[in-house]
Amino acid sequence: MRRIVVGDCHQERLLRLLDPDAPSEAEFENKVAKTLACVFPEYRCIVFSGGFRLDTQVYRPDLALVARNYSHWFVVEVELVSHSFDRHVLPQVRAFQYGVPLTDGANQFAKELGIGRSQAATLIDHVPRNVAVIANQRLASWETSLRSHTIQLLTVSAFRSSAGIEALELDGDLEAPLESLGFGTYSATDRSLRFPSSVRLPSGSVQIHDPSGAPALWTVLRDIDSAWITKDVGLPSIPHGALVQLLRTMDGKITIRRPCSV
Repeated sequence: MRRIVVGDCHQERLLRLLDPDAPSEAEFENKVAKTLACVFPEYRCIVFSGGFRLDTQVYRPDLALVARNYSHWFVVEVELVSHSFDRHVLPQVRAFQYGVPLTDGANQFAKELGIGRSQAATLIDHVPRNVAVIANQRLASWETSLRSHTIQLLTVSAFRSSAGIEALELDGDLEAPLESLGFGTYSATDRSLRFPSSVRLPSGSVQIHDPSGAPALWTVLRDIDSAWITKDVGLPSIPHGALVQLLRTMDGKITIRRPCSV
């Protein structure tokens, strides 16, 4: 049995693992939401049941974790391992990973995050989306299958002492392989990409890959309102006025994505 000692060694500070099968799904979901909100303060944890359509079926998750800088987000499915993985869990998370989000998700995001409907739709449709399963126990078979779909598995466990002290344990971490740096437009007149000055790029020389994957050096200059990102050599093959998005991978590679209708 797993045990946790908190502070000095007294029996009332010795916390023992509670039966992971005891809570109902609703009780477990509440524990998960509380744990995620505490462990990941850089995210907003919200109740989220926006639909995702894959083939002819629509599936709905339990929660969402949205980065506070809106660079990426996670669809979170809370599951008990007593549920059938092949018939229940896998079809749902495949829809969240590969399916098309329905419009009701943007309405929920707008309400829960306190943002405009248009911004919420952009966030859901164009900002990198990841999927995570939070289970009450870790099963190797679940982890192997989920990893093949680039879906992350974490677990939440509850502990309690004889004095009623409670603790929640999160096993695992969240990884965002891709994040959005923001949206801008290309100005052929200025030969530059124009982004809000708050775009998360340093001023000066930055290597950026064009949509074909070719790297080049660009220079970032700022004024009060805008960041102007200009290619050092040559002209980018981007139409005047085209919407563009900058994406950054975990290893720091920055890429221009277009077209991007937002």
